[in-house]
Amino acid sequence: MSSRMEERLKDILAKVLLVDKANINDRTSRKNMEEWDSMAHLMLVSEIESVFEVMMSDDDITEIETVGDIKKVLRKLGVAI
Repeated sequence: MSSRMEERLKDILAKVLLVDKANINDRTSRKNMEEWDSMAHLMLVSEIESVFEVMMSDDDITEIETVGDIKKVLRKLGVAI
């Protein structure tokens, strides 16, 4: 796992959700983080696609519930995270 890529992902999450990076882990989810609403979800997807130069499918986007899910999708798309 690339810690540099993981840090980039945490930077994106912290920036979009306006939370401290220290509070983000693989179990951080839409259900346990009030800031991660539907608008923030779309902003996260857009930022992640831009930074990692990938294109997520509609299924990928709707199935993401946790940070761990984001990592799974990125790995599926060829990102070493």
